[in-house]
Amino acid sequence: MKKILLLLFFLSSLQAAEYKIAVQGHSVGKATFDINITENSYQVNYNLFPNILANILGYEDMENISQGSIKDGHYYPKIYKLDTTEGKSLFSVVFSNNTAEKTNKGKTNTVEISPIAQDPLSQIAQISADLEDNKLALMYHLVTENSNYVYSAKSENVASGILVTLVEFPKADYTIRLWFDSEERLLRMQKEKRGKIDFDMIKL
Repeated sequence: MKKILLLLFFLSSLQAAEYKIAVQGHSVGKATFDINITENSYQVNYNLFPNILANILGYEDMENISQGSIKDGHYYPKIYKLDTTEGKSLFSVVFSNNTAEKTNKGKTNTVEISPIAQDPLSQIAQISADLEDNKLALMYHLVTENSNYVYSAKSENVASGILVTLVEFPKADYTIRLWFDSEERLLRMQKEKRGKIDFDMIKL
C-alpha cells in the first residue's frame, strides 16, 4: 500500500497546471506549466496551445523546456529550447560555464554571461525554491533571445500568497510579476514593457 501511495504522489507531482494566456490584452489560448525536481537536477516544461484566432495570427503549438543541475540551492541550466510540437526549432541556448550559445532563427552566436544566469523557465523554478527557503535574491540574471538582463527583486505578501516583482536594472524598461501560492506554486505571471502589460498567464 505504501508503494502505491508513493507512486500516486509521484504521478500527481508530474501533473502540469493549466493557465490561460493573453498577449497585449488579447486571449491567445492556454498553456501548461510544471517543474520536476530530483535530488541534483530539474526540468521545467511549458507548452502553449493557441486558440483559433491565435492560429490565424501565426501562433503554433509550442514546447518550451529547460533542463539543468542544482548545486548549493542554485539552478544551473544546461539547455533551454523552444520548439513547435512538429519539431521545428525556434530558439535554443546551450549553457557552458560563463557563456551561452544561442541559436535563433537558424543563426548561432556565443555570448558571455554571468555564471548564475538563467533562462526564463529556470528563473521561475529558482524563485520558487528561493521563496521556499526564505532567501529571495536581490538580483536575478536572465538570458533571452534578444539580450541578457539583470533584474532587481522584491517580494510582498498578498491575499493569494506571495508576489515577486522583478524590475530590469538599471533602465527599468521591463517588469515581471510572479504570484505564488502558500506552497510556492506559480499562480500568475505578468510581463510589462515600458508601462504596458505585454503578457499575462493566469492559473485556471
